Amino acid sequence: MLRKKWIGRTALLGIVLAFLAMLTMPVIGLTPEKFKPRAKDGVLDLRQWRLGEQGTIPLNGDWSLHGEQLLTAIRPGGQGDSQTEAFAEVPGVWTSRGMPGRGYATYHLKVLTSGETGRLGLHIPAIAPAYKLILDGHVIAQAGTVSADPAQTRNAYRPQTVLFDPPAGAFDLILQVANDLYPEGGIWYSMTLGTERQMLALQERQMMVDMAVFGGCVLLGLYQIAVFLLRHSERSTLYFGICCLLGAIRQWAVGGIYLVDVFPQTDIRTLILLEYLSYYGGVTMALLFVRSLYPKEYSGALIKLFAGIGCGFIATVLIFPAETYTRFMGAYKIVSLICLGYMIYGFLLALWRKRSGALLQLAGWLVFVAAAVHDIVYSEGRIIGIDFQLVPYGFILLVFIEALELARRFTSAYRVIGTMSDELVALNRMKDEFLANTSHELKTPLHGILNLSAALSEGKSGPVNETQREQLEVVVAVARRLSNLINDILDFSRLKNKGIQLQRRPVDIRALVAAQQEVFRHYIGQKPVALRMAWPESLPLADADPSRLLQVLYNLIGNAVKFTPQGEITVSAAAAGGMLRISVADTGIGISADKLETIFLSFEQAGTSVAREYGGTGLGLGISRQLVELHGGRLTVQSKVGQGAVFTFTLPASQESVLAPARYRPDAEEAAQARLPAGWREVAAARVPDRRDKPGQKILAVDDDPVNLRVVMAALSDEPYEVLAATSGAEALEMLDKSGGGIGLVILDVMMPGMSGYETCRQIRGKYPLSEMPVLLTTVRNEPEDLIYGFESGANDFLTKPFQPHELRARARTLLEMKRSAEDAVRSETAFLQAQIKPHFLYNTLNTIVSFSLDEPQTAHDLLLHLSRYLRNSFDFKNKEKLVPLRKELELTEAYLKIEQARFGKRLQVRFELDEGADCYLPPVTLQPLVENAVRHGVTKKEDGGTVSVTIRALADAVAICVEDDGAGMPAPAETILSAKREDGGGVGLQNIHQRLVRLYGKGLLIESEAGGGTRVTFRIPTAATHQTGGQA
Repeated sequence: MLRKKWIGRTALLGIVLAFLAMLTMPVIGLTPEKFKPRAKDGVLDLRQWRLGEQGTIPLNGDWSLHGEQLLTAIRPGGQGDSQTEAFAEVPGVWTSRGMPGRGYATYHLKVLTSGETGRLGLHIPAIAPAYKLILDGHVIAQAGTVSADPAQTRNAYRPQTVLFDPPAGAFDLILQVANDLYPEGGIWYSMTLGTERQMLALQERQMMVDMAVFGGCVLLGLYQIAVFLLRHSERSTLYFGICCLLGAIRQWAVGGIYLVDVFPQTDIRTLILLEYLSYYGGVTMALLFVRSLYPKEYSGALIKLFAGIGCGFIATVLIFPAETYTRFMGAYKIVSLICLGYMIYGFLLALWRKRSGALLQLAGWLVFVAAAVHDIVYSEGRIIGIDFQLVPYGFILLVFIEALELARRFTSAYRVIGTMSDELVALNRMKDEFLANTSHELKTPLHGILNLSAALSEGKSGPVNETQREQLEVVVAVARRLSNLINDILDFSRLKNKGIQLQRRPVDIRALVAAQQEVFRHYIGQKPVALRMAWPESLPLADADPSRLLQVLYNLIGNAVKFTPQGEITVSAAAAGGMLRISVADTGIGISADKLETIFLSFEQAGTSVAREYGGTGLGLGISRQLVELHGGRLTVQSKVGQGAVFTFTLPASQESVLAPARYRPDAEEAAQARLPAGWREVAAARVPDRRDKPGQKILAVDDDPVNLRVVMAALSDEPYEVLAATSGAEALEMLDKSGGGIGLVILDVMMPGMSGYETCRQIRGKYPLSEMPVLLTTVRNEPEDLIYGFESGANDFLTKPFQPHELRARARTLLEMKRSAEDAVRSETAFLQAQIKPHFLYNTLNTIVSFSLDEPQTAHDLLLHLSRYLRNSFDFKNKEKLVPLRKELELTEAYLKIEQARFGKRLQVRFELDEGADCYLPPVTLQPLVENAVRHGVTKKEDGGTVSVTIRALADAVAICVEDDGAGMPAPAETILSAKREDGGGVGLQNIHQRLVRLYGKGLLIESEAGGGTRVTFRIPTAATHQTGGQA
């Protein structure tokens, strides 16, 4: 073990050292004479360089630059216009020489040769949007149209290789360049000079590599996406497939730009768009891909952040023109480097944790990075042994490694599936044995609990009071439920192992059902569901086991009761062809067509949402079908969603004669008691108690099961709460509406028929925020997806059944304390925030007063009065009152505006429009913050200022208040503004005002705004509310 760990760490260290060596190899030990010749002061001296033997040469170095000139010839001596000539690094941008990014210029390079070069070739990549190359007065290459007039400039990407016979000894290269698309102009890439043979070989090799990369990426990408369409759970194949396709697009649109050869109409803007989209999208997809491979090594939040940034940059490409979005590339290159470092970090972490395939992944990415470093050094003209670019080969290797990793994972998955299949067969057998053995072991202690509790409830061990008796009855009911669940498990095990022997005899169906009809009605309880029997006048006896027949009927009727919120359940029978057809029909929620057969499978129900809403184990129908089939019959179902269901089973008719009308039979009663489902006999007695007249806060308990309601009420009986009860979500919502905010906590069961606890919680959240109406969900499931679903529905807390009474009391107490604290905080927030005078406002005001004090003392005096009034109202802690007069709000607003008008002068105009009789009471600190927002974030954001208007209208049923400005407008939607608190260090934000208005009047602020078009904020104070509460001011 230690040896393996040591080997793994040694391998990791070796990879890191090899990577560092690859990065440093190009520069360590390189002396100046090992560099290829570079241009200096506009001259490239190749007289000592043999192209045929020593290789091609990049035309890098200092070219002479003639800004904003398009020259066709340079005067003898290599001098152009002395006022504009400079030397610029190639490749590079001319902005480093003080030129504007967009414009035109002429580059000049004199090349000195030995005179015996022969025919030469020059490879010119996409060095600029438009260029023209002139050799000794002759145009030898051109892309687009170069012109001093931007309207005449035509851009085109056209990589090309040109062949020419150079003059003996020296030749001049004049390169005219124009750029009106990118933020920086210049010569972006190196041009390569070589012999004719070298350049043709280079062109052929590059095309072969490009075609190989393109074809491989397209085929592999399409294959991986097809795999994803077949297996949607494998997101890694989708991400990798998209990466491959983006790589193929980039290869055709950026490298050799073969897209123009296939589609000659393709313009440069399309090429630029594809270039940027493939880069942004490729980095984003690579991040998602590595995250899907190693989810534990990469932070989901960071990956989402990087992916969001990438999507933002993609949006700029789709929205803005090329002249705009090309400015952002530099920023994203920094993001890309960070992402690359994070990916390599994740691979190192995965390797350290011994994740499968991490070593190969790390090696592939390091090789790709090393190839990129090599190409950067190569473009600088250094001799490092490999005289061509390696990135395409590194990319091919990386794609191959990723494809190999995915193939390895699929192979491993199939191998694991085979092993797991064998293990599942063995585990399934062990599970059945465990269930049977455990159920047998549980029956004895459970019967002891059941019998002792029943004896205590009946007073056989001494007198018990009413509360104790009720709690003991709950214990008995729950124990009976558990007992019958154990019976179901045992039956399931026996049926699976063919261990059930039927005790068949002639059975009168009508008498058997009549004996249990009251039990069925007790089980229905308070539900608005009618139970009806529809028997023919005469009916043959059934050849069946009475106890098993009752078990089938219990399961079918119980299923109908559970899924029928209201309506009727009908039990009927008929004889046909020597068989009896017994049907149980309901008017419940129905079953979708695709679930009609799966509901008979063990532990299956009609969908996850049904299981979550109505509960149950899914054993009953499966056991019922197998029991019917043991009798020689069939159990089928007919149903439509929303129209109920009809379960029909057949049984062989007995050979005895037809019976008279149904009569009561004691053996049927005995059989019924033996197979009675859990809690059915006791549920009728478990009625919801009346409200408790106790002081303190009110708690609403919601559960369709009276037994569960009793448990909750018993647990809270010693607390100073008044506990109300509701048996459905609709009833709970109605009680909340009628309570007028008097209920402080809702304890809500998740699994209720009709409106589930989740839906009820969502509707509660639609009216009350989390802090105003806490909701405690109770559920028998505590799986993560259930908890997430509950919290998304708006729950404050979860409690798993069965729960301890002290745990329920503690959670209820905590949620009620939270509600009380939140209410106190909201009441104090307004006055506290208004009292936070912002320092810069006070400084600006004082400076304004000082500036007026010498020349206009009366104005300074008036400003001091306005400031005094503003401060007095700001520190008035009567703002904690619920409502204040409108005149008080106007006084604070006018004082504030006088101060700001003195400060901004003519830039701030104010207009008040107040109807006569428009008087009301409104929440304190409501109007002034809206006016302040209009001043600070509206008119003063514009250079020439604007006007703030305050309009107050007296309507028939309300007072309408409007604050409007013609300033800069709001950049974000109104929903975002109203959901975000202020971040400027103090003051009452729009969210605070909006929430208080909604809480008091049901409606808040209405914001209408557009960027550059001003903002209008309106709200209404109902007249009735003003009259009712005005005295509180």
